[in-house]
Order: sequence, then C-alpha cells, then structure tokens
Amino acid sequence: MDGARTSAQALGLAMVFLVVAMAIPVQGVDSGEDSADRETLRDGRVIGVHTMPDLTYERTWPMRQGEWASIGVDCDQCTVVIEVDGSPQEVTSTLNIQAVSDGTASMSITSPIEEFVAFSLIETIDEHHPTVRPSPGEALAFEPAWVCDAGVPCFDLNQSLESTPSTEFTSDQFLLGVLEQNLAEHLSVPVTAGTTMELQFLHATSDLFLEVYHQGDEEQLMETNITHLHQLPINDRPSPTYWHADSDGRFILKISSQSPNTAYALKRVLLSADAESQVIEMSGSTIVEGHHEKNIALATNDTHVIIGEALHGNVTGEWEQLVNGDWLSSNPVHFSTDDPIHLYPYPNASAYRLQLVGQRFAVELSAMNFADLGGDSDAPSLRPSSILMENSSWPKLHAPSEPVAGELTLAIHDTADVYKIEIEGFEESLHLVQVKVLSEDLDVLRLEMWDIDQISWEVVDFRDVERVNGKLQSALELTPGTHFVRVSHTDAVNVTNHTWGKHVQPVSYMISTGYTMIDEGNEPYFPPDEATVMWGGVARWVMGLLFLLPCLYFAVSFVSNRNLALKMSTKTEQLAWFKSQMDTGITAPTSLRKSLDKSLQAIAQLDWATACSTWGPTDGEHRTDGLAMAVWSLDPRLAKNENTHPIMLGIHVLQGQWELAALRFDAPEGQAWEVVGVEPKFLHRGEEVFVDTMRQGNLTFLTLELRGSANSVDIELNGRCDGEPMAARIPHTLHMQMHEEE
Repeated sequence: MDGARTSAQALGLAMVFLVVAMAIPVQGVDSGEDSADRETLRDGRVIGVHTMPDLTYERTWPMRQGEWASIGVDCDQCTVVIEVDGSPQEVTSTLNIQAVSDGTASMSITSPIEEFVAFSLIETIDEHHPTVRPSPGEALAFEPAWVCDAGVPCFDLNQSLESTPSTEFTSDQFLLGVLEQNLAEHLSVPVTAGTTMELQFLHATSDLFLEVYHQGDEEQLMETNITHLHQLPINDRPSPTYWHADSDGRFILKISSQSPNTAYALKRVLLSADAESQVIEMSGSTIVEGHHEKNIALATNDTHVIIGEALHGNVTGEWEQLVNGDWLSSNPVHFSTDDPIHLYPYPNASAYRLQLVGQRFAVELSAMNFADLGGDSDAPSLRPSSILMENSSWPKLHAPSEPVAGELTLAIHDTADVYKIEIEGFEESLHLVQVKVLSEDLDVLRLEMWDIDQISWEVVDFRDVERVNGKLQSALELTPGTHFVRVSHTDAVNVTNHTWGKHVQPVSYMISTGYTMIDEGNEPYFPPDEATVMWGGVARWVMGLLFLLPCLYFAVSFVSNRNLALKMSTKTEQLAWFKSQMDTGITAPTSLRKSLDKSLQAIAQLDWATACSTWGPTDGEHRTDGLAMAVWSLDPRLAKNENTHPIMLGIHVLQGQWELAALRFDAPEGQAWEVVGVEPKFLHRGEEVFVDTMRQGNLTFLTLELRGSANSVDIELNGRCDGEPMAARIPHTLHMQMHEEE
C-alpha cells in the first residue's frame, strides 16, 4: 500500500511540473541555417542581420585572456548584448571589451520589430604593437601583408579601383589594434622598390590619426596621412589612401587617437610592382590598370584612332608614336571619366607608347578604324597625276555596289577621299556609272567624277555636283579603263583651322554605285557552224509559233466578249432577270454568279449609257465633267461568301487620267465594312479596294461583297487625277438593311 501511494504522489508531482513548464513562455532562438539566411554579407564579412520579432540572433567565438573584442551597432529598437567572462553588457553604440580569462564570448541581437541591424564586429584583437617608433634598421615584428598582383587579382573594376577584402576582420587582410591609454602604436609593413601600399580604415570606435614613415637607410615622413575626427560610421567605406615605395625598406604606420581604448581595423594591401612595358595588340578594347606609373606599347596602324576613357578617376599620361622606326613625342594626355579622349596616329605610324601616372588608375582603351570602304587604308585626297603613277593605294569602288562606308576624318585634316572605278568591256563599249552619296551632313559634301583617257591620262569628261533636292548623286558615261570619283568637304579651310590631331567630329557617309551598259562595243566575231545555223532556224520557227498562241487566245476571247456585249446591249433589266431566275428556281445562284462575272468584262466594251441601262435602274449615281459612277444592290443569293452584302459598281472616266485610285466603302454609323470579295480581282484590305490607274475613256464594272452590321454604306473614289489629289463620292447613301428585308 505504501508503495502504491508513493507512486501516485510521484505521478501527480510530475504532472504539476509539466503544466508549469508549459505555462512558461519560450523565447525563440535562430538556428544556424535561419541566421545565415537573414545575414547580410559584404566583401566576405557579415555587416548586419535582418531581425524578426521574438527571434534572437546569436553568435559565439572563443577568447583568450587579454584579448579584446570591439563592436559598433546601428539600429532603431534593437537590443544588442555582448557577454565576455560570463558578464553580459548591452551595446548602444560602440563597445570595446577585454577578456580577463579564457572562455567563450557571445553576442545576441533581439528587436521587438522587424528591422535591419547593422553592426561592425571584431571578434578578437590580439596585438602587442610598440608605442615607440623604432629607428631605421631596428627589428620590429610584423604580420605578412596581403599582396595584390596580376596573378591574384583583388579588385572589381566594374565597381571601383580599391582592393576588396574577402574575410571577416582577421590579420590576413587587416591590421587590428586597440590604442590603450591614449598611447600611439607603430606597425611595420616591409616593402620592396616599386611597391604601392593601400590603407583603408573600415572600423574605428573613435577618432584616429595615421602617419606613415618610410625607413630604409634613412627615415622619411611621407606627406600623405589619414585623419578621422570621429567614430567611423558603421560599415562606412571611406576612400583608400596610397603610398609608393621608391626603394626597398619598410613603412612604419603610426596610429594615434585622442580617445582612450580606440579600436580599429585597417585594411592593408600591397600592390606589387608593375612588370616591364607590355605590348598590347589593339584588335578590340582592353583595360589597362596599375598604380604610380605604368608603361605600355600599343601595336596598331595609321588608320586606327585610339579612344581612351578613365575608370573611377582621372589619369594623366605621356604618349609617343613609332613612325618609320623613330619614336615621335606627342602632347600630354589627360584621361577623364566624363569624356573619352581620341589619340590620332601620324601617317605611317605603327605603334603607340603610353605612360600612365597616378596613385591608382584604370583606363579602357579601344581602337576605331577610320579607313575608307572597309579596307586598311585611308583614301588619298588627290587622283594620280599620270598613267605612270602607281594607283594601288587608291581604294577601288566597284560598279555596281551596295552602300559602303567612307569618312572624312577632319581631326587629321582629311577633307577629301578619291576612289578609282575600273571598267571592263569590249573595245569602244560605253558604260553608264551612277554614284550616290548618303550622309547626315550632305550640305557640306560635294561629289566629283572624272572620265580619264587611258592613253594620254587627260580628262575627257567631268562632273562636279553638290546637294540638289536633298540628294547628292551624279552619273557619267565611261569607257573601259580606270576612272576616278572624289567625295570632299565644301569648306575645307574652315574645318581644318585646328591643330592636327585635335578631335573633331568626322563626316561619315555611305557611297554606292549603279551600273548600266549603254553600248556593248565591238565584240570579237566567230562565225557559227552549219548545224548551229540549221537548228537555230528550227528554234526560231518553233518559238515564233509558241509566241503566237497567247495572241490567238486573246483574239478569241475578245471576239467572244464583243459578241456577248452586243447581245446584252439589246436587253435591259439584267439584274431583275437574274433575280427572277433565282425566284423560279430554274437556274442555280452559283451558275448565275458565273454568268454575271463573265458579263462584267463584256459589258465594259459598250458605252456608259447603254451599259447602265443594260443592268437596270441604279441605286445611286454620281456624275461630273470628268467622272461618272453608278451602284446597284445585288440579290444576297448572288454572294459567294456567307453573311455578306453583294453590290455592283461602275466607273467611267470621262476626262483625265487617274493614278493610285482606291475605292472606299464607309459606314456612316455602326461597325466598319470589310471587303471580302472583288470581281474582277483587285487588291483589297479592310474597307478599301485598290484600282490603281484608270485612263480617259476607261469603263470598269466590278462586283463586291461587303461584310458588316451597319445599315448603310457611303462610296467614294480617291486618288490623283492628272497629278492632282482628287476625290469623288456618290452623294446618296446606299441602304443595306432595306435590301436584306426585301
């Protein structure tokens, strides 16, 4: 019994503990995976976390006795707690704390709202930097520097020129320290000649001042320094600063502060010395980056202009050109991030030599070809003076040819381009060559053509034209041989009043040629053999008979239509007759429609009055001195397409000649009409029918099928009569619904 009572008491006590435990609120803690999802990283370092209500972001790390931790926080309603040596401390802005014993440090972040908490955290600072600057030659411990060279790139030119870290605040890429008791610290960075040092503070809990000394055989205080008057804003990224070493030795960094226990993280990168001058083939574009000074050679030719644009900062430089084996100096250049600079070559230049100077720079270089006709040379400005002069350097303009590009490069005083045209043909043959120039600057261009005597090299004929009616073109009759064309600027003096090589917008153009043989000339004669003569005669008889067959067909068709027209001229009320035939059922509507289509061509051979009376009373007419129009509504059973309204329209041109004529069927109210069928066949789309050209005396009848829901239709004819815009409209609206009801 006692055992049973004891078991019951134990069970009851367990139930009480369970109820109490369930009543205690549980605070959420992020799992490692969830925390990582809400962290924000930049350059390999966590710079903040997106908090959620009732969730805690935690981070832990080991600390040894004497090591420091430093944190800066920026948020609205968050609570950040740092626990070192088992003692939690809340962080409101910045906190530097030193461990008294070995253990584990932790950081927790909570917020009652959803917000982004930015923080800058140095987990451990373990340093013993001297407070007295060593003398030259005195040993001083140092951490191996992060070296950036061609083999290990450490920056992204799409963003900036500064080196980009890839870790948290560790000694691999940063110098870490705490200025205890306001004592300045000195750090050593060994360097070799040609090395550039890049420094950038990315964490500072108070004001900082940095001075740099170069120590070799002697000590020299460098002119450049870094000053931060206040705490560095959380995750701020100030511009980096650079120092260059002209000789082997070391840089001594003196870091001081007016505030006690200032913690800092200093990014320290060594940019290795640039290699010797490199040669770049300028086939496209390339980016040249470096520091302090860099020499490059660009292999190119005298028809390529080099275009340079600085990235993320202006750069100065000196450049030379290699001309016939000698280096010729040019004016200094200043590469800007705003406007690209153009470097034009001297004649016969084959390479450039460029020296860039700056703390840290990157220049994008590209080559643009200004050769004419897509070749590899610029067209000469004058034509050859004699037949003995070699003319292979003159670009060849084919005839005929599609438009090809040319350019007057005004920067190098190129104001004219001469092209040769080589004509092949029989002796005494004659060829018409037309040259046309297209450009946005036609007002300043002129076109010249020369017909050259191939023996005396004298000018036989000449053309000189400027823009006329918005066009620049000319033509010349040429004999076999070499002739010349020139495109030039009309004001060559004023457009070249600048120094040679100064960038001036070029005049680009497209040149094309057309070709027609006028006279074939004296072709060599070879008499045919007897078999060729015999079979040639047979072929001519056969081809002649075949050519007569279409004529015979059209003659028979004309006579048939003429007889039908004479037969119909004796009848009237043809449309009423068609309707009566369908009402009685004697003839099918399909057969009657074919008969109607055939009658349309035959009736056009009669005069207008007889033709109209043949069809019967009209449903609408229009007549002027120059044009007559009539319209008839047809029985819907004559339509080839379902749900359409068939009508017949006659047009008689009394005076003048119509061109580009088109019929338009307009719905005064309701949905627009759509033409779905026309006999005879005419082009149609939507509510329009294109009838093209109608000469004086022309008489045309056509049937149309309209689809739509409107109750009426207006009929008008538009076009040009004797070259003048003209329109005609039947004044009476044709009511469609009425005929459907009938």
